[in-house]
Amino acid sequence: MPCCGMQCCLFRRRRRPALCPETTSGSDSASDSAEDIYHGKPEPASGKKQRRRQIHRILDREGVEFQSKGIFHVLQTRRTCAVFLLDFFHTVIHLPFPGLFAVTLTVYFACFAFFALFWIWFSDICSIGLDTYRDAFYLSVETQMTIGYGVPDPNFGECWEAAIPIVVQTVVGLMLDATVIGVVFQKLANANARANTMIFSDAALLEVENSCTYLRFRVADMSFRPLSQATMQVYCVQHHRDTSQPRGIRVELAAMQLEEPDTDIHNGIIFLGLPAMVSHKIDYSSPLAPDVPSTVTGSPTPAEVKTYLGQSPYLEVLVLLSGTEESTGAVVEARHSYTLDDIFWNRTYGTCVSINGQGFHCVDFHAIHHTYALATQDPSGLGLHSVAHGVSHTFPAIVHDNALDSEDD
Repeated sequence: MPCCGMQCCLFRRRRRPALCPETTSGSDSASDSAEDIYHGKPEPASGKKQRRRQIHRILDREGVEFQSKGIFHVLQTRRTCAVFLLDFFHTVIHLPFPGLFAVTLTVYFACFAFFALFWIWFSDICSIGLDTYRDAFYLSVETQMTIGYGVPDPNFGECWEAAIPIVVQTVVGLMLDATVIGVVFQKLANANARANTMIFSDAALLEVENSCTYLRFRVADMSFRPLSQATMQVYCVQHHRDTSQPRGIRVELAAMQLEEPDTDIHNGIIFLGLPAMVSHKIDYSSPLAPDVPSTVTGSPTPAEVKTYLGQSPYLEVLVLLSGTEESTGAVVEARHSYTLDDIFWNRTYGTCVSINGQGFHCVDFHAIHHTYALATQDPSGLGLHSVAHGVSHTFPAIVHDNALDSEDD
């Protein structure tokens, strides 16, 4: 495989980029103007001075590279635990390995102890010679695990009654072994671990184009065999002030329509062979836009979007990317989230794709997270803005000199 000169560090949490160091200077009043959105200093969508109540994010960002482990931080109360017994198989699969080992050991021990009662009952009838329950327990283990008999007569003195516990315990043991093997295999082959190779940009950006605001973030697959038929769903969870609700807060969950990938043209399928840019246009139907009467159409101004997001009590964008893993055919779902503190104005993404000297396309997975202030210039010397041409998406790339074909006329 071609190497792009990237360093692979196992379980290394990189240092998150400094959040908008350019905002340390300048007047506070100037940052509130609409002009700052186009040419001003970058700032988080939550606002530079707003102090928000501590609310835990719904989806974690505690994985490697500050990605998500897919764990929802939602406390559940008054659950009916009996319903989990109806789905005992999946309940056991979701246990951690220490818990799974403890359950397996307990079930086997209970099975051995249960059949030991039958063996001590048949001891006198079939002249097995078991004096204590301990001897019966050992014989139960030997019968189920087929590790050799320790009885005076393997034929049990031609006693037909002994065939009953032997056959029953052997069949139960086989079923128990098959169940444990299936549970352990499903645990080891859990497709959710494949989601760790899906990388989302550390920050999402609010970019202004033609007086419209777009929410954008990047996603890439670090595996050499990208997911097939990958689709994405994006949701917005936000709190609204509502005096009619207890404590004046109303929690709203709304789906976000994606402009890219286009669900009408591409059926929402994302090609993950190269980094993909996900884009959401903030119009009046978007959950990121201020509330207006249903008769109003069009898009809010960037200043209106900035004011609305800055005054929002809490907002989190949940990203769900699902696809099929080719080797096993299992469905994989990668999850990520962005709160208002992870969404920035006045920044744009840098270049993360290059073409090396051998002519291979190379992806720098660390550069996927790189963003630059609009007032600065990309160190690569390329334009920072990605451009959508019809149904395609293009982005700047670095081409090494020796990768270009020479033209000798």
